[in-house]
Amino acid sequence: MVKIGKRGIWLIVCFLVFSLAACAGGSGDPKPADEGSQAGGSANEGGDSEKAGGEETAGEESAGEEAAGEDIVPEEGAKLIVWEGKEEKPFLEAMIAEFTAKYNIPVELQEVNAHDQIEKIKKDGPAGVGADVLVMPHDALGRAIAAGVVLPNDWYAEDTIANFVAPAVEAFTHDGMLYGTPRNVETYLLYYNKSLVKPEDLASWESIKAFAKSFNDPPNRFGILWKLDDSYFNYSFIAGYGGYVFGNKGTDPTDIGLNNEGAVEGMKFFQSMREVVPIKVADATNDLKTDLFQKQKLAINMDGVWQMSNFTTEKLGFEVGAVPLPPMPGDKRPIAFAGVKGYLVSSFSKYPNAAKLFIHYVTSEQAMVKNYELTGIIPARNGMDQNEAIKNNEIAAAFLEQFKYTEAMPSIVEMDAFWSNTMGALFTPIWDGADVKQTLDKTVENMKTSISQLQQ
Repeated sequence: MVKIGKRGIWLIVCFLVFSLAACAGGSGDPKPADEGSQAGGSANEGGDSEKAGGEETAGEESAGEEAAGEDIVPEEGAKLIVWEGKEEKPFLEAMIAEFTAKYNIPVELQEVNAHDQIEKIKKDGPAGVGADVLVMPHDALGRAIAAGVVLPNDWYAEDTIANFVAPAVEAFTHDGMLYGTPRNVETYLLYYNKSLVKPEDLASWESIKAFAKSFNDPPNRFGILWKLDDSYFNYSFIAGYGGYVFGNKGTDPTDIGLNNEGAVEGMKFFQSMREVVPIKVADATNDLKTDLFQKQKLAINMDGVWQMSNFTTEKLGFEVGAVPLPPMPGDKRPIAFAGVKGYLVSSFSKYPNAAKLFIHYVTSEQAMVKNYELTGIIPARNGMDQNEAIKNNEIAAAFLEQFKYTEAMPSIVEMDAFWSNTMGALFTPIWDGADVKQTLDKTVENMKTSISQLQQ
């Protein structure tokens, strides 16, 4: 298998959109486990899959259950710690209850943001207090492998390859070895309050600017907001005009395209939005814009797929629509970052078999549907678009359309240099009127310095 390329995420989109159109650390031992370990001995050698807990009554089927394939045998006395962000809490709490009842394996859920897990497991793993099950975006895989904190997906590799969209599997493959189990694909678009915004207001960024000018009443009311210091969102303007992070499909750290002509044009457009988004970069936080949106004081909210389950009529009291990022001047579409998130087993886990079993359970077809219903994720598993709840959801359809205008985040280790030198540090001076070309040149030089330090 090859690793997913810069635009490899588009293959996921082709699959999903075509189908839609056709329809309408472990507690204990601080030492890393051996890769592919069947710790506890009995890796199903006799061919019979024995469960740690009791059998379910015939005919009962829980969300995580599948008929095909044999389960890995969990270690005797296994107990697990799972790290996950707060967005997945409703789903995982439900699945943990099912899993524990079925296998008699206690599971503790700890809230840890996906982007913080590598650094945390590097400290907590050797101390014997880290998670057994991790979740992280695909672009962090190279760093996780280099740090030696994750195990391959060995026992369920064939099942994963057969049942998940190929580019998502490739996203969690490194040098021919599958590590993670894909969970969902992610990107962002524009949510809007249908009682405040007309469809024609969203046709282009120029029409959005015109709407915002008439709607704004800072600091009480804004036409549009997004997290202004965040490279994840702002990269769309850079890429839309031809800028890029790394060349050769995101794999060449010696070729940085963040200060080319297209990147400069994209950041000039970003800078131009200041006239209709009268707020300081540091003040445009996720909490602020979400609060304003919920109170109908923000009309258009750039945010991600993870908000689908929160931005509903039932929860907000008004109808929410969603559209892909509209064209910028010159009819250039913003190209949003897209990613794949997945589950991985910590190399420090005392119970790697139980951890693999848990991941398999929470990524079954039934579990993926339940995850979508509870959290709004777009599952990376084959056939999810056939689910009635997904294919008839207006916002889910808008995300599938947005995926046409995305590129996958590079997954090489040097991507750290991009995040550390752009988050806030790049966008604050540009927003405040600094020379765009000079600011981008400085950012690229800083990235080169960071990369050289990473490679030492």
